[in-house]
Amino acid sequence: MDNTTNEVQVDGEDLFCIGCGAQIQTTDQTAPGYTPKSALEKGLASGELYCQRCFRLRHYNEIVPVGLTDDDFLRLLTQIQDANALIVYVVDIFDFNGSIIPGLHRFVGDNPVLLVGNKEDLLPQSLKRSKLRDWLRQRANEQGLRPVDVALLSAKTNHSVDQFLQKVDKYRGDRDVYIVGVTNVGKSTLINQIIRQNTGARDVITTSRFPGTTLDKIEIPLGDDHVLVDTPGSFINHKWHTS
Repeated sequence: MDNTTNEVQVDGEDLFCIGCGAQIQTTDQTAPGYTPKSALEKGLASGELYCQRCFRLRHYNEIVPVGLTDDDFLRLLTQIQDANALIVYVVDIFDFNGSIIPGLHRFVGDNPVLLVGNKEDLLPQSLKRSKLRDWLRQRANEQGLRPVDVALLSAKTNHSVDQFLQKVDKYRGDRDVYIVGVTNVGKSTLINQIIRQNTGARDVITTSRFPGTTLDKIEIPLGDDHVLVDTPGSFINHKWHTS
């Protein structure tokens, strides 16, 4: 964790979130374990101390983005190599270069990749979507990826999310679904839209229903013994660019 965060202790003992295990801190809202001081006091009084991310997940069905270090994110990606999963790779249409996860193709293995271009609602209607999909596919090819399909949507407005989910069902088969993307591409917003559409309720996500909820990923049951895995985003360090 960043040394600038104010990690909390009580009687010389570190405090940890009972939902994800992150060490509680009260200064950096973007770092794991962040808890407002007012919530910290209530949590200590009740004996149920959650970080803000887990609190919002538990009570509002809302996944809050959290940034991990590059090393943490790299460790998370290596888990994909051993997974049997459809990889949903979310990129910002307006900043493809900034959306790149360098070397992602090395972690994908034989898993299929569904490329998702977010913020499609901001484009003029006159722009042919077929050309945009071809352009995104070509850019992905340059990164060593061979996506099975390309979806365009707006996570913020829920535009075309239904069509995206149809593609997920089409390509995932007997697999889990891993959603990956760097910080600020709208991945968590998309996850929240998926939750709302699939559950039809506001109180489905709880700690008991999601025992696999951890700091590094959130597993959302798909109803057929498989899960949709939300992975935290990260700012990508240039050290990842290796041959």
